Amino acid sequence: MTTTQIRTADVELTREDKAYIRHKIDVRIAKFARPVERVSFRLADVNGPKGGVDKVCRAKVVVSGRPTFVIERRDNSARAAVDGTLDATERAVRKVLRRRRGI
Repeated sequence: MTTTQIRTADVELTREDKAYIRHKIDVRIAKFARPVERVSFRLADVNGPKGGVDKVCRAKVVVSGRPTFVIERRDNSARAAVDGTLDATERAVRKVLRRRRGI
């Protein structure tokens, strides 16, 4: 089973936001549960109250037998940043697993 952590810095997440993020992680990453050991998501507001495209989501992924990798996306909202990061993370995990299998 994949261990998942969600951390925030200067980003307020409601219960619904956290449930949404966990659900999306389960749907997008859980299918790789055996080789994916750990995934940590960090959300930060890099501009503070200034606004703008300042919500950053960074995923750190640990896949068995492969180097750890980091994916980062920036967007206007935390959910959009998470969605972009999850899209890129899913593609990256698929690529790593294909390489591991020699496909």
